[in-house]
Amino acid sequence: MTLFFKKYSNHFLLAGIGMISLLLLVVLLDIHQQTLIFPDATNYNESATNLYWYVRGHCNRPLLMAAIYGFPLVFGASEFDLYLTAQFINGVFWLMTILLMYEIFIQYVSTKVAFWLSILFICFFGISLYNFHFLAETPFLFFLVASFYFLQKYRQTKVFKWLVFALSIIVLSMLIKPASKFFALLMLLYFIRELIRNYTKKIMIVLYSSIGLCLIQAIGIKYQFGDFTISYIDSVTFYNYLFSKADCYRKGTDFDQMNNPRADYLFTFKVHDQKKIVKADIIEQLQNNKINLVKAYLHNFVWNTASANVVPITYSNINNSKRFEITKSFLIWLTKYQNRIMTILGIVLSLIMIRKYYKKDIFLLFVAVFILYIIGISGISSNQGDRFHIMTYPFTLILIANYLKSKPFFAPPQK
Repeated sequence: MTLFFKKYSNHFLLAGIGMISLLLLVVLLDIHQQTLIFPDATNYNESATNLYWYVRGHCNRPLLMAAIYGFPLVFGASEFDLYLTAQFINGVFWLMTILLMYEIFIQYVSTKVAFWLSILFICFFGISLYNFHFLAETPFLFFLVASFYFLQKYRQTKVFKWLVFALSIIVLSMLIKPASKFFALLMLLYFIRELIRNYTKKIMIVLYSSIGLCLIQAIGIKYQFGDFTISYIDSVTFYNYLFSKADCYRKGTDFDQMNNPRADYLFTFKVHDQKKIVKADIIEQLQNNKINLVKAYLHNFVWNTASANVVPITYSNINNSKRFEITKSFLIWLTKYQNRIMTILGIVLSLIMIRKYYKKDIFLLFVAVFILYIIGISGISSNQGDRFHIMTYPFTLILIANYLKSKPFFAPPQK
């Protein structure tokens, strides 16, 4: 037992530091007294109760997120309880993400440097603040990091099962947040020859099961709402954010996300009809409003790159505490500049890595492509702060670790 704790001492220490950092946020921001519930959290709650109480899906929120966070309902929890239990589930996912990041880092740098890079990850408060809300950011990030953890193991060992685990997890991530679906498809297509060569191996059951769950989700949505799709959220996002802003530019009016007549109009229809309306609008604007679409995309991209995390901004100083105001102001400032620095670093390092490693290292190639993919799609949504870009922070740290391994000062591990 002593040898076990000695071997994993850094892991335990990182987990302890992570928990302390969360407790500090609770105390300094009076999080236990905050009553803020984001609109998306209501959707996730509905999807969980739909699954466990009525055995049906949700038009916008896939079943895996619902299954994970609705599990307390089996033990008699109420739907309101889910807002609290989600915080504990998020905390577990976040701590596991820290440990996986440490395991990835030590493949490039010394354990000491890997430890401090992991501490830096803990200090990305734009990520950790989402632990206190019933939202998909924390589990989504865990699934992404877990997928890349196994992809790294496959790249190092060429053992096929690690590739299967990596692909299975990235496929399942679509059932947390559908935003990953095109990246997941890209990974599947890239490894399609390898998968075909090994399609009869028993381990492939894991991948078949992951794909099967996605098919169940799509079939269920088809049966319930009329379209074979994982979620309608992409249609709603396009219409209410990017294309609404472009339409405002065309009409010379101000875009107000909270008072959006197009969104009010869209939600008067059933989701099947919404999809038709969105499709027609996309075609029309691509034909007649291209310049304003580009303008809207670039404005969203710059806004989401330059902004702070939205969570502390929305918190209230319930106790009229000076400590609260100082902490809130600091976190807004810190997350704003973390967003700007990590986004710029992510883009620059990714472009360098793609050019340098596109034929040499499949792991680093996909890390770089993923960063550009997430940052690229962030321009679809308006006024999101760092909500999209925080997903890239740990992957940018991986590219930084890869850069540091060539520097003698950082003493990369001997293989």
